[in-house]
Amino acid sequence: MAKAIAHIRSIIQPAVFFVPFTLYFILFAAGTAIGYEWLTHKEKMPDTSFSEIFSLLLKVATWFAAALLVLAFLSVSIPLLYFVWKKRKNAVRFTVSTATASRAKQGNQQQRITIGISPLLKPFLGFVKLRLKYDRNYYTDKFSLTGRNRKKFFSLDYEGEYTWLLPEIKEYHIEKLLVYFEDFFQFFSFTIGMPVRNRFYTPPVSVNANDLIVSPRKTEETATRIEELKKVEGEFLNYKNFDDNDDVRRIVWKIYAKNKELVVRIPEILDPYASHAYMYASFFTGLEITGNKTAEIFFLNYYKTLLWAIYEKLIQQGFEVRYIADQESSSVQFTTDKQAVQYSITTSRWQTGNDLKAYIQPKKASVVIVHSLTDP
Repeated sequence: MAKAIAHIRSIIQPAVFFVPFTLYFILFAAGTAIGYEWLTHKEKMPDTSFSEIFSLLLKVATWFAAALLVLAFLSVSIPLLYFVWKKRKNAVRFTVSTATASRAKQGNQQQRITIGISPLLKPFLGFVKLRLKYDRNYYTDKFSLTGRNRKKFFSLDYEGEYTWLLPEIKEYHIEKLLVYFEDFFQFFSFTIGMPVRNRFYTPPVSVNANDLIVSPRKTEETATRIEELKKVEGEFLNYKNFDDNDDVRRIVWKIYAKNKELVVRIPEILDPYASHAYMYASFFTGLEITGNKTAEIFFLNYYKTLLWAIYEKLIQQGFEVRYIADQESSSVQFTTDKQAVQYSITTSRWQTGNDLKAYIQPKKASVVIVHSLTDP
């Protein structure tokens, strides 16, 4: 039953978007008809000047209301016909991108996107509103763009920003654009649909992370030396059993007092080639979470936010981080490695095909991040 209702709704909802009349027009038409009917049947004083003046005023009011409707209709018809003409010539340009200053606070689900469409003729004293169809079956609310300051009095370029409530950190695919032309009184709302192929992604927010003790590995080419020597595994990180040739001064007496075992600290090594910290972040899960909104949306958002915070912290600590993704992402070109990593984290999903043993290479890994939904 629920599926049938959802199917019927998916058919009716897009059709409702193309109704050319608004609620304001229905209320105006109903109020005008009721008022006209009431006034025409009101008792009059025959053979008096008041009766003639009253009839004349009623006709003037009727013609004035009709003129308003005609003016409103023409004000949206001309921009509509112009847009249809440009659409048939494939001359309409539509762009959408993620606003860089958005999602600045942790937990903020509002995403600002920048939308541009041209050429577009705005109705005289009227409005242009948009609606987006995305991810196959979802529609946004009808919205107006927050316009930017224009230097030109008359322009066919329509551009601005829209604050969109998006609960997921992922890539969104826009499939259709609905353009509404509305008059000043918002009596008429003519809709034109246009298929588009565009996408944008909502990046994880930036949060603070604690400093990490990381052991960098070799450079990708061992012939490349680095100017500043890096410390690799050693002091306070690894221990080994005591051998005859070990320095007794490195014996950890606290461990001996507790376990009666002689162990020594492995000395730190200054490696002239160690510069890259390989970061492995697993999205593998062996648990059944399909349909679990908490795991598929909210916990995934939280995990992506932490991954991005750890990556940024490693960069701040001076490491050259190599992020190794456990799943392929779309082939999108970025100007910096940081943007590519952000996009890879954003578009990652829970997966069951690449487990930890096949994904992680212990000889390379400096940082391994595993979530709590991993199969024990």
